[in-house]
Amino acid sequence: MVSSFKRIALLAAASSLTLSAASQAQVFDQVGGGERRTVDVITVTAQQREESAQDVPISIGAYDTQALANAGVRDIKDLQAIAPGLIVTSTQSETITTARIRGIGTVGDNFGLESSVGVYIDGVFRARNGVGFNDLGELERIEVLRGPQGTLFGKNTSAGVLNIVTAGPEFENGGALEATIGDFGYSRFSGHLTGAIIEDVLAGRVFAVQGQRNGYMDLYVQDQNGQYTNTDSDDQGFWSMRGQLEWTPSESVTGRLIADYTKRDEVCCSAASWDYTPAGIALVNSVGGDTLYPADPSERVAFSNRTYEQMVEDWGMSAEFDIELPIGTLTTVTSFRNWENSRSQDIDYTSADLAYRDSDNNYTDIERLSQEVRLNGQWGDLDWLVGAFYSHEDLVLGDAIRLGDDWEAFLGRSLTAGTVPPLGTPAGVSATLAQLTGGLINIPPGSAFLGGQGVNQDVYNQTADSWAVFTHNAYRLTDNLTLTAGLRYTHENKDVYATFDTNQPLACAAVEQAFGFDPINGFIAAATAQNLPAATIQGGATAIANICLPYARTGLDANGYDNARTDEEVSGTLRLTYDINDDVMVFGGYSRGFKAGGFNLDRQLNGPIGADGYLNSDNSFAAETVDSYEIGFKSQLFGNVVQLNGSAFFQQVGDFQLNTFNGIAFVVESIDEAETYGVELDFFYATPIEGLDLTAGYAYTNTEYTEVNTGDPLVDALQGQDFSLVPDQTFTTQVIYSRPVFDTLLASASVDARWASEYNTGSDLDPEKVQDAFTTVNARLGLGREDGAWSVELWGRNLTDETYAQVAIDAFAQGRRAGAGTSLDARGTASYSAFLGAPRTWGVTLRTEW
Repeated sequence: MVSSFKRIALLAAASSLTLSAASQAQVFDQVGGGERRTVDVITVTAQQREESAQDVPISIGAYDTQALANAGVRDIKDLQAIAPGLIVTSTQSETITTARIRGIGTVGDNFGLESSVGVYIDGVFRARNGVGFNDLGELERIEVLRGPQGTLFGKNTSAGVLNIVTAGPEFENGGALEATIGDFGYSRFSGHLTGAIIEDVLAGRVFAVQGQRNGYMDLYVQDQNGQYTNTDSDDQGFWSMRGQLEWTPSESVTGRLIADYTKRDEVCCSAASWDYTPAGIALVNSVGGDTLYPADPSERVAFSNRTYEQMVEDWGMSAEFDIELPIGTLTTVTSFRNWENSRSQDIDYTSADLAYRDSDNNYTDIERLSQEVRLNGQWGDLDWLVGAFYSHEDLVLGDAIRLGDDWEAFLGRSLTAGTVPPLGTPAGVSATLAQLTGGLINIPPGSAFLGGQGVNQDVYNQTADSWAVFTHNAYRLTDNLTLTAGLRYTHENKDVYATFDTNQPLACAAVEQAFGFDPINGFIAAATAQNLPAATIQGGATAIANICLPYARTGLDANGYDNARTDEEVSGTLRLTYDINDDVMVFGGYSRGFKAGGFNLDRQLNGPIGADGYLNSDNSFAAETVDSYEIGFKSQLFGNVVQLNGSAFFQQVGDFQLNTFNGIAFVVESIDEAETYGVELDFFYATPIEGLDLTAGYAYTNTEYTEVNTGDPLVDALQGQDFSLVPDQTFTTQVIYSRPVFDTLLASASVDARWASEYNTGSDLDPEKVQDAFTTVNARLGLGREDGAWSVELWGRNLTDETYAQVAIDAFAQGRRAGAGTSLDARGTASYSAFLGAPRTWGVTLRTEW
């Protein structure tokens, strides 16, 4: 692996020298003499200072208003179309959306896990990636900062940052209205007004948007009488407002105040059958349920016995002030955000009534207050910055997984399949318990589990207080050589207090009475004492685990959680930048990222057991660190007609926080060590054809879990394997062409494409969860007045109608792999569902501005 990295480093260095020579000797040979269009300079704040993206010694993908508009970027998931190496996925709800950069990111479905890729909108951190998943409105630019950014952006940026800047107020009066309609009943209406309130002192901007769309999935919902209703799932329904003020009370003070509110009420999200075995579908059919078989995700058909709800209320306020002082610029950023979500879920994603969540008992509320202060200035050759940060977060999560009316019959058939032909007996739970206990447990069939039993209500209350001090400085050693150094000390306290309330089924109550609050190990101990065969003990333990699932056990009801942890870390960066000439620079260095540890906000039954249950269950996991080494170059060639940037990186991850689903429950573990390495290229070309611009990006990422010692065979089997959701290669390209036609009209056309190589979408790396290589293509055609008085655009996304999985998952309780259940075992009866990417869509957008 090291030799591979050396080859990458030599390639990057050789490329930079070659490009330097080319920029000096071939300018006029390539483009000819005379005036030429050049690539626009994009100003970024990647180092909390305004500077050209070409001057920042880190790998950046910077996208301006035109690039984002032509790619149809409305949210962070859309950004993948033009940002190589960025992966954004969502699963059971779009509120559970996660981003990955350079292969590193948090696996979703657990709000106890914080982000590895920080999402900042107008300088304010969003508590989780899903909290930042909304219609972003009018955008000025988006910066994709690759690699650890903890020195300036803080914890939870160990993989990178999505720095999003919305359009701000203007002192010149203006406005715009936009209307879009499309297939799937899509409509989106938006508008803004901006202008001076007090001339040269106070300007405002108000933006509003409302959107809706029918679902991408045909959802067949079965009622209690066995009748199906065809409805939509994965739809869209939201409205949002954002108000901004820019205040310049004096020449030395500038302030920006922002308030926003968003409301979403949607049906999301269904999972399609991805790869079912005959045994899996036979079990579902045996209790009158259904899902699409043989599996054909391209049909976009899903089944359930309940509809899905996704309701979000999100609002916040922020104030940012820049104050010019004799020694430098003082910046203060104050923010408060409140995010509330409730959601429901048919956990088995079939029309069988096996397990579910309802929206009344399943919710997440997050309040976050933050304050940051920075002071930066310049003393001779030293560009310096010091700062401090504080945040307080309150998180309340309610969860209630409950069993459906069909669960007892379904589990009974599953437990006795192969022993009572052909699929076992619906009385199998009673029969299995009687067999395992020698007749000591006798439960009448039909009373072992009742619909609605399981979790009555679990509530997790977590608070987090974090503070940090930091400095980031650049010193010009010579006219061409600059040293950048930064340090950050972070201190965080987290406390979690959780209460548990179980409406326990009779079957699990009997098992706990017979074998204790840890019935699995209790059974193993009793069976071992009786000298039963190992195969009998293993089979019995598996049966006990399925009869007494975590959300049917009462071991946490009496004592719950009352845990606390403190994390502190020194992170930082050290880099050298060398300007070969005015057009080419090379850089290299080291940075360390940090993501605080936390608590798994799920039932975790471990620790000592007392008379009334578990006394001190530990649901914590360790902090994650990333040590990143990077070399690269940035170049402006042929008189800035071409920009070509590249980097090579090697990253070591310590205590990688992995959240994996085993078909029954989520397990959070810390992977001891992992590595990623690769290369990134960004290309921009202002072609000789007036109005024709070309951009492209390429990312190669190699990942490996190098050391895994958790004691859980499901997780330990990952050692030596690649990360999930990381294609080895991604390639993106965007072509934009615009030219005047007739006297006052402007015609435009754009195409963007993204290709991703094969990758596994499952955190446990089951081979059946592999997504083959695929390409998505988007296009846009427009015509309008050059002054913007009107324009019309015809657009299409995913024009080739690719069907691909965002994430494939184990179908709940519908078969399993043989042996320990890891991806190294034979498939057995395991079946899979998947959350799909969006299909082909098209629409028309009308816009007027003044």
